[in-house]
Amino acid sequence: MGRALIIILFGTMSFYLMANLSTNERLNTALESSVTYFSKTQARNIANSVVQMQISKLADSTDYRVPNETSTSMFNGTGYYMIKDTTIGTTNLIKVRARGVYFDEQYVAEAIVEPASSGFTPASVLAAITTNNPVRTLGTLVVDGREHDIDGNLVANSGTLGLWTTSSYSRGGNSKVGGTTGGNDYEPDRRYESGTVATNQTYPGGFPTSPDSILGGSAEGFPPGYLKAIAQSGANGSQYTTNPNTLTTPLKGVTFVELPDGGTWNPANITGEGILIVHNSNLNAAIKNINHGTFKGLVIADDIIHIHNDIIGAVIALSPSPSDGNCIGNGQGNVLYSSEAIQNATGKALGGGTPNNYGFAATRLSLRSYYE
Repeated sequence: MGRALIIILFGTMSFYLMANLSTNERLNTALESSVTYFSKTQARNIANSVVQMQISKLADSTDYRVPNETSTSMFNGTGYYMIKDTTIGTTNLIKVRARGVYFDEQYVAEAIVEPASSGFTPASVLAAITTNNPVRTLGTLVVDGREHDIDGNLVANSGTLGLWTTSSYSRGGNSKVGGTTGGNDYEPDRRYESGTVATNQTYPGGFPTSPDSILGGSAEGFPPGYLKAIAQSGANGSQYTTNPNTLTTPLKGVTFVELPDGGTWNPANITGEGILIVHNSNLNAAIKNINHGTFKGLVIADDIIHIHNDIIGAVIALSPSPSDGNCIGNGQGNVLYSSEAIQNATGKALGGGTPNNYGFAATRLSLRSYYE
């Protein structure tokens, strides 16, 4: 009986020890699994955070590159990153690669980004004022095709014509025209230098009939409706309206005023910057008596009547048959050509409608792909 009891006790203890050992092994396995999971999660967090941080730096300076793997401490682990140029098809892109390490675990994240296209001066900007119609100036309007910076300061010997038209030009009152021709600047004058005005010109392929085609159309990344879509999106302060009284100034981004057949925005305050469009499908949307505000950028309108403010950039009129005797200005006003103002405007237009962007105002980098 004593031996049997000993055997039973020994068996019970052995069973208990084996069960306890198995439980401990399971607990250790679970603990190791938890530690591994936590380490992997931390490594993933490090990798993704480093990618985001480097994209932000890249947005501040698109020349920023890190050709060799560089480390940074984060979340009690280490992040390693590189930033290199890459090409997919014919598109030049930038690859941001990060490797997060936490204890024995590591995780890799990679983003492919594209800087927003830089601004440009459209080929259709042929002068400070480009028109598809007979045009005349009166009052004291000054049309100056000499180059200016975005603040209206003169930049010597690098401008364009004062006025370009497919039809005739008539100067009256004390209005003045100047510009750059043959590499020489000519100050605006009533007896303007003939080379600063081009009349009865032929536009290759026909004069553009829409704002998108003014910027080069689909070939330049502006398919039909592109600018209107940016305005409707509200990107970077852009606005779309059929009633100009609802606009908020200062204007920013792309401002698209779509008027009804024969509609007129009168009077007009265009204080602001960017691309201002006054247009409809019949090419008879008019902006009249622009009495207020300095505008920096590109003004595209079917019919432009009476510029009485300062426009730094360029003006383009689309309609071949404008109203009010084709008088683009009959009072005080200045149209100063500025490629800087134009490029600032078109650059924002190109980046403004792109989704998934990074950087200040979400326009400077476009995220093309993200891999983990």
